[in-house]
Amino acid sequence: MNNLLIVLILLGLCISLSNGFRMLGGSTVTLSNQLEHNKLLKVRCNNDEGEQIVKIGEEYEFTFGDNFLGTTLYSCKLDQGPNFKHHQEFVAYDATWSKALEVTCKWIAREDGIYFSLDGNSPLRRYEWDGPHLFIN
Repeated sequence: MNNLLIVLILLGLCISLSNGFRMLGGSTVTLSNQLEHNKLLKVRCNNDEGEQIVKIGEEYEFTFGDNFLGTTLYSCKLDQGPNFKHHQEFVAYDATWSKALEVTCKWIAREDGIYFSLDGNSPLRRYEWDGPHLFIN
């Protein structure tokens, strides 16, 4: 009985520590639609929130805490409307990109590609539409 109690206490501590990282600092991924000609941006990330449609000038954002092991990874797929024939899949967040507790990753969809900014730095083009991609489930 004492062993079971010890295991339950340790399990509770591990869960609390893992969830506590979010209380200490939350990382944010923002996907912004800066396309032209009223094109919609279809966003699908592996954060279990399903597919999102983002209008021009709008953003889709989610916040999370890194897991206890520091292996948090989010991938996203963007499709450019109106027919959604142009797309790109990429890693939108990787816990190894920064040592900070709070990380802000901003992805900007533009006509000539997808731009990335980490923690407010100037955005740089990282991907072309329909180009080579890196997608991790």
